[in-house]
Amino acid sequence: MQLSSRQLEAFVVVARTLNFTRAAERLNLTQSALSQRIRKLEEELGAALFVRAPGAVRLTDTGTRILRYCEAKESLESEILADLATSNSEELAGGIRIAGHLSIMRPVALPILAPLLREHPKVHCELINADLKKLPGMLKQGEADLVILDHALPWAALETFHLGDEAYVAIESAQFTTRPDVYLDINPDDQITERFFQFQGAGPAYRRSYMADVYGIIDGVALGMGRAVVPRHMLAGRQDVRVMAQYRPQPTGVWLHHYTLPYYSRLQQAVVELLVRTCPTALAGA
Repeated sequence: MQLSSRQLEAFVVVARTLNFTRAAERLNLTQSALSQRIRKLEEELGAALFVRAPGAVRLTDTGTRILRYCEAKESLESEILADLATSNSEELAGGIRIAGHLSIMRPVALPILAPLLREHPKVHCELINADLKKLPGMLKQGEADLVILDHALPWAALETFHLGDEAYVAIESAQFTTRPDVYLDINPDDQITERFFQFQGAGPAYRRSYMADVYGIIDGVALGMGRAVVPRHMLAGRQDVRVMAQYRPQPTGVWLHHYTLPYYSRLQQAVVELLVRTCPTALAGA
């Protein structure tokens, strides 16, 4: 049996959007034409690829396996084409998408990956900042090749690597009188401060204010807008905030994930090896 490339292309777009309307627009197809391609692929495979419900679409187990197959095929094709386009067999090429939370992506992953990207200009690397709650779905839907989280996902067919630990600390302004009863978080769903004081065993009564992201939180603390709980490695070089010594640092794991595939490109292998080797030092460096 040989699977149609047109049907697989249609399947991948639906699998990554989980929306037939958006997928049809991206493929410049009518919804009926798209549905027909998916139906023919399901008939070829003898299995349903999607569970369709009013207002919701999700992959079946078979659909998830086919998406992994398509991603491995894309990775292999990208590397072969890149190798043919370069005369240097040691040069890395192709694309890789890495998603994670902001406290890891900007201060840790970006400096680690920058030398590799400078040395291999034919590599296309997409670094994606996303909320922790969204990251597992991005991996499952094929929106990212590698995902970095603050916990290990207990999924089957998944490779996980412990990259080290972020040490969360409480901080206050080093210059201004801080409002002691206000703690800054990203949004009402942010549980960092609550978990920190649970780890301490007890904590002060406090109100919450919200900033756009963790860098905004640190800037807000520096300006005396409140106190906050942040990863210590993000404070390197900052003299405008200080760590509150009365609280113990809270270690929080950092985990890299990717699906188990029959083939890994040289680029993906190099990126995973680099992150696993250097992240522990970067996280403990501050």
